[in-house]
Amino acid sequence: MGDSWNSLHDTRDYPDRVKKILDLNQHLTEARERIIEEAKKKAELIVREAEKEAEVIVREAEEEWRRRALEEENRILEEARREAALKISEARRLSRLKISQEMSLIIEELFKEAEKELNHLDPSEIEKSLENLLTESLKYVEKPRKIYVSEKDVETMRRILSKLGLGNVEVASVNIKGGLILESETGIIVDNSYESRLKLARRALIPLIRKSLWG
Repeated sequence: MGDSWNSLHDTRDYPDRVKKILDLNQHLTEARERIIEEAKKKAELIVREAEKEAEVIVREAEEEWRRRALEEENRILEEARREAALKISEARRLSRLKISQEMSLIIEELFKEAEKELNHLDPSEIEKSLENLLTESLKYVEKPRKIYVSEKDVETMRRILSKLGLGNVEVASVNIKGGLILESETGIIVDNSYESRLKLARRALIPLIRKSLWG
């Protein structure tokens, strides 16, 4: 035991032991610094990765915002276009309706003027008109039996029938403004009165006007 105690307290080994301890401390210090450095690098790497991920998140968020903003902008524009289209369509409808009403008034005025002119034809024009209408009516009737005309046109019609060799056809007055109504022996009626012809003209004219207005 005495030898062991002496060996532990042998001062001759101190320098080596101190050197070893100092070397160990140096190694520990270096290892610690290396670990700290590696930790810093890992921390910096983590931060950089986090920053990259954050940039991606921000960029995606900005893109999403732009997309939604664009969608909202497009939605607003589309609504504005639809509203404008509806207003234009309604304006066109009202415009065509107004034009249609004005055209109806014009048509009425035209036919009123036509009736006035028919009522103020001179005798030669009346005779020519009646003869033309009779010639047209005879295309649909083989054997005329009776012709109805305005009371003022009875003698004129008799003169026309005589000229055409149809003096045996009866002439009678009827309440019409002009023209004639022809009746055949078999009961066929051909209405070529001015009133009837004006109605036909009106029916033919109005669809043409509507087509030009409404397409």
